Parts: sequence; C-alpha cells; structure tokens
Amino acid sequence: MSSRRGYAAKVYEAADLWIASALKSDDSLFTPGTPIWSRDCIAEARTRFLDKPDEWKGPGFFDGKLKRVLAGSPPEVYQLVGEALYATYLIVSKGTIGQARKIERINQVLGWSSERVEIPRHLHDGLERGISGSGAFASYGVRLAFVVEFAEWWKEKGLGDRLLNRADPESPWEFRKFVMGVIPRSPVSGNAYNAYSGQRMALLHLAHPDSFEAMAINVKRNVANAPEFQHFATKSTNDDDRRIQQIRAGLESQIGKSPVDGDLFFMPEIRVQWDEGYEYDPWDAFIERAKAVVDSGGLDQEIKYKIRIGDKLAAARDAVLSGADGWRGVLEDAFRGKDFNLIPWRLMSDLKLWLDNQPDAAFNILRSLWTADDSPVADRIRDFSDRFPGDAVRGAAGTRLSVIATLLMGVSATDYPPFRVTVFGSAYKRVGYDWTVRGADEAALYEHALGFLDRVIKEAAARDLTLNNRLEAQSIVWRVMGEGGDWIYNTGEDEPDSPPPESPQPVDMAALAQDLRLPVDFLEKIETLLDDKRQIIFQGPPGTGKTYVARALAKHLAGAEGGVSLVQFHPSYAYEDFVQGFRPALVGGSPGFALRDGPLMRAAKRASENPGARHFLIIDEINRGNIAKVFGELFFLLEYRDEKVELQYGEPGEEFSLPPNLYIVGTMNTADRSIALVDLALRRRFYFVEFHPDKPPVAGLLRRWLHDKNPDMEWVADVLDRANQLLIDDDNAAIGPSHFMKPDLDEAAARRIWEYGVLPYVEERLFGERDRLADFDFDRLRGTSAATPAEDGADDGDDFDNGDALS
Repeated sequence: MSSRRGYAAKVYEAADLWIASALKSDDSLFTPGTPIWSRDCIAEARTRFLDKPDEWKGPGFFDGKLKRVLAGSPPEVYQLVGEALYATYLIVSKGTIGQARKIERINQVLGWSSERVEIPRHLHDGLERGISGSGAFASYGVRLAFVVEFAEWWKEKGLGDRLLNRADPESPWEFRKFVMGVIPRSPVSGNAYNAYSGQRMALLHLAHPDSFEAMAINVKRNVANAPEFQHFATKSTNDDDRRIQQIRAGLESQIGKSPVDGDLFFMPEIRVQWDEGYEYDPWDAFIERAKAVVDSGGLDQEIKYKIRIGDKLAAARDAVLSGADGWRGVLEDAFRGKDFNLIPWRLMSDLKLWLDNQPDAAFNILRSLWTADDSPVADRIRDFSDRFPGDAVRGAAGTRLSVIATLLMGVSATDYPPFRVTVFGSAYKRVGYDWTVRGADEAALYEHALGFLDRVIKEAAARDLTLNNRLEAQSIVWRVMGEGGDWIYNTGEDEPDSPPPESPQPVDMAALAQDLRLPVDFLEKIETLLDDKRQIIFQGPPGTGKTYVARALAKHLAGAEGGVSLVQFHPSYAYEDFVQGFRPALVGGSPGFALRDGPLMRAAKRASENPGARHFLIIDEINRGNIAKVFGELFFLLEYRDEKVELQYGEPGEEFSLPPNLYIVGTMNTADRSIALVDLALRRRFYFVEFHPDKPPVAGLLRRWLHDKNPDMEWVADVLDRANQLLIDDDNAAIGPSHFMKPDLDEAAARRIWEYGVLPYVEERLFGERDRLADFDFDRLRGTSAATPAEDGADDGDDFDNGDALS
C-alpha cells in the first residue's frame, strides 16, 4: 500500500516537516531553531486558549473569538497556534477550503503577534491540495485545540520520535493506541467530540499513511464490514484498520492502484460498494480520473508531445501538397523519436516499408487524405482506405485506423487526434458508451470515436473540468484507459469493431506496467515479439532489471493455467544438464545411470500436456554458457518449431519438437566479456530487447520508483544519472537502477550499496584509469543535486463537503 504519492505528495512532505519539528523535537516549523513546540510554550497556550473553551467554541471562531482569547499572548504562543492551524489544514481538501484561504487565515493569526512571522514560501505547497473533506460545520477551533492538546500529552510522555518509525511494523499501532487515548481536559460533546474524532483520524493518517486511511471512523466501519469486500479480508481480525489494509491490498491487486492512491475507496465504482446512499454514475468515475491526470500535470505532457508530432505532420502535409521533393524526409521526421508511440511498432514498420517500396503511390494517396479542400473527414478516410493497399498495413479496420488517424493530425491535431482501438474500446465499455456495429469501416469507427471525444468534453464540463478540444479529450482517454490509470478490457486488435463480451474480465497488463514502472506499450511489444518468434533475449548492463522483468512478465502472460521455470547458464553447463542426459542413480538397487530430463524437456512436456496455456522457460545469463553445446540439435528447433528431430539420447526413430506454447526468455549481461561468444546463429533465432540505464524504458526508472515508493530518497537518482554520464564512453559499463530499488533504502543504505556494490564494479570497468575514480565519490556526485521547485496552487474557495469527511 502506498498513500504517500500522487497529487498529495506535498501534503505528506509538509506533514513530515511538522512531525519532525513539533513531535520529534521542540523546534519550529516556520522558524527552525526557535523552541516553539516546547512544553513551556504549549503550557502557555493551554492557559491562554485551551482552558477557555466557552470563549472560542462555536461559530465566529475566526471572526474575532480566537483573537480575543489570544490577546496579550507572547509571540511564541501566536506562532504555535499558527503552526498548529497549519497542521490542522494539511488534511483538508481544496474542495472544502482553498489554499489561498488557508494561508490567509494562518497569516492572520500570526499577524496578531508583536513579532511578525509568516508562513515560509516553501510550505505553501503543502496546503494546496489536501486529502479529505473536513465535514459540513468544520469546527476548526475544536480541531485546532485537539492538535495542541495532543502535542501537550506527547511532550508529557517524552515520546520524541518513538511511535513514528514507519519501518517498524508495530509503531503505527502503538501510535494509534496513544492517539486514541488522548482525553480532552475540558468536557466536549456533540459536534465538538466529532471534530476531535476527525482530527484523531487525520493525525493517524499523516503520521502513518500506509497504515491508516484518510477517513472518518464511521466510514472505516462501513468499509471494513462491507459484504462486497469480505473475500479480501483473509486474515481474521476485528480491527477495522487492519481489515481495511487487507481490503486495499486486494482491490489494488484486482484493479491496479487508483490515480490518487489515497482516494481509492472514494473512487465511484468502489464507493458504491460500501456507501448505501451513494448513487454511481460511470462518468463520475471517468472524469474523477481525468481530474487526477490534470492535477498531476500528465495532460500537459501528453498535449505537448502530440502537438509537436502534429506540427511535424503538418509540415509533411505542406510538403506533399506543394509537391516538394523532400516530402518523404519530412514525413519520416514526424515518426522519428524514441518516444513515438501513436502507431503500434509493427504497423509503423509496415508503413515505412510501403513508403520505401511505393513512394509514388504513397504520395498520391496522402494527397487524397491531406487535401486542402473542405471535404468531410469521412470521405477523406474512405478515399484513402480504398486506395491504400491491403498489404501495406495489415490488420482489420480498427488496426489500420491507428495509422490513418495519426496521419490526419497533419490536417489538425486538435480536431483529429490519434486513435487506438484497445484504448477507445476500453473507454466505451467503462462509461457505457455504445459500440459501433460489427463490420464498420475506418470512417465510421473514427467518426464514432470523435463523437465519443465530444461527449467526454461535455461530461467533463458538467463536472467542472474544462477540456478545450478533442486532442485534450483524447489525451485524457489515453492516460486514464491506456497508461495504467484504469483497467483495460481486451477488445482484440484483430477484431476491433466487435462488441466486448458481456462480462469482460480485467486485463491487468496496465497494472503490471504500473508495478514495473515501465510503459504499457513496451510490455505489449515484448508480448508481440514472443508471439512472433517464441524466443527473446533481454540484454543490457547489470542491474537494469532484466531478470526481474522477465519473471514478472512471464508470470503475467502464463496466467493461472500456464507455468514458468528458470535456469541459469554457467561455463560448465552442458546439454546433459539442460536437455537430457544420463545421471548417477540406483538401477535395480545397484549404482548405475538413468536418463534424466533437464529443465528444457520438463518445460516442453508441461507445455505439451497443457496446450491451451503459455509456458515460459527463463534462461538467466544465457551468454555465459556454450550455446551450441548446451542446445545441441535443439538449436535447429528454435528456428523451425514445426519440425521434429531425434534427440541425442532418445530412442532410435523417436522424434521430438518444441511445442508452440513454450516460450524462451533469455537474459544477457552486456558487461560480461563473454558476450563476444554469442554468434550470429543465436542472434538469428532470438529477438533482442535492449535494457540500458540511459535509454527507454529503463531511463528514469529509478526516479519513478523512488518517487512512488520513497520520495525522500529521490536524490539517489541524480547520483546515478551523474555517475552514468561519467561512464558514457562505455555503454555496457552503465550502472543499473536495481541496485537502489530497495524498500528500506535510506541514506546509510545508499552509501553502503555504493561503496560495496557499485564502486567495485566501477573500479573494474575503469581498470588502468584510477585517476578517474575520484569522480565517483558518493558525496561529490550528490553535492550537485538540486531540488525542483513545485508549482503554485490556486484558491478553490471555502465550500464545505460532507462526502469523505474526517469528521
């Protein structure tokens, strides 16, 4: 479970700073080095504020009551109340009270002091988003009082940083015991008691966000006991928080993590299962995810990328319509780039081959699509399709449409955005949008998709989200449905115009991609390569995740019915070890030899016995074995799966073939000097996929992983990037990210890994160049790190919200 990410990351960062200042020490959040959260200062705040509840409870708290209560207080008390108010506001969502109002109120309290202090600019971001609503009569005075009261109890017990260690599995539960045991010293009831309860839940979540949800006690009770979730609660417990932990893990495993992890239980399709009074509209869920994409900055990234491609295609269109000689080069430039993914790679290959082999025909057909007149887009598509050779881009109408729609971006990227049948098909199903009837051509499919994008714009506007054009709507669909933000229904690329099944099962390639922090398209490409040749090798420097990805992807593709086995090659590994050979055994009670199957034969037999499932054999460090010796006659079968051969130790006349549902995935360490032993025969029989720290999809993997799992350590990615820049002269010497992808990584662990894991490897690669080793000093590499300033937020008013209230 990981609530400490997504759009609310700044909230958790600010909460950690407050916890460090107010609970782990007696420091100050706003002016570090000043003992604001000392026992003496809290005692003074009790005398001035907490002990006078009749003077500040109820309405008008910020309209004069608090100022009158605090009148004449020392500056430290004003600042303590201001910092406590900051902690109170951290949990409160922007739909309840906006960032500007939060800042205004805190600075208002600070302004009453004789010593002027304001919220430091870097702390503003923590108040922008919030996590949860705070309830319809917010009772901020009571919530604020509880924060101060809680701190007083904490200091009296001298707890320091005890109970705040997230690495200790018992710490969260001890912390909860303490928080629930804080008894207000002045009697409270009704709304005041509810506000105390809500602030308790807020403190639990901010201190231990991976153990306690950001929800009220009554909501926790409903979630923990909802009949629809009970199959997830496999470990018997009456503790609501522990049951919810199990339920969250089960939901995330089933559907993938929500775009905003902390809001998992308030996703409309999840909420309807535990909240009897909630009415579910699938468009609510879709647009909620769209808002999360916008909040994260993901929409801007998508738009800039596609506008750039659209501009290049527009230039290609101009070149074609003007008859310029260099039109092909301009068009190919639009498709160039390691991150181009608007057309599936195999279709892109077909398209480029067509342009190479039939340039004149391609020129005339493109003119019909890109014509400068006002002919309807459906007519353009049909004219293009009628003249487009059937073998130029293979596949059904929806498959070919991904090529046509991308080319139409040259007319107008904002009016005619890209199309991918699986993504749009998933979105149609998700919101209950009608499917086009079977047999529809490319023009009908695309017009249907454009109508859907217009509907997305309309539904978004009805929910206070402005999408300015179809490209923005398509980018939302692409992000929500195609990039792991939601589960994808398998519509089948080969029959894209057929309706989905009545009760489709989730296909979790997107969830796998999210877990691996790799693009969905990359994993789908590997699957296609495997289906084509049955053999593939992941190659790259050590530590790039080759074996990890191989095992995870194989397990995913094999499913529950298939199987995965692994073997590692080494220099002494032989045919008898891998395929079949005689091994010492008791024969008739006496020492002798018996014929034993190796891992390849065992995997082949399992695949033959279960032809309806995929079976995988992973060969780790495949280049460390003598390939020709280990595979023997099976080297032939790797290329000719339909053929049969007699095995070296088989009975005369007995033939063997590799079953078509057996897939072989090898990993190859390119830093290993034995790579030179890999011959062309092997390369012809396998597809090769590159895993390199400075190239997609591995580039940026460590940063993505740390951002999600351990944001405080994200600077380690900078250290690794700088080290790899120093090794740029030798691609195979690059340092892989998996060294640091540890769940318990902290600075001490990072240094230990560097000193004892990375540096010895670097020293070996730089043998004879010891003068360069000083550049790889850990502190030197880290010393150039720089933080990235966060964006400013905006005020969203002061409306109250009952929905997910921590009240």
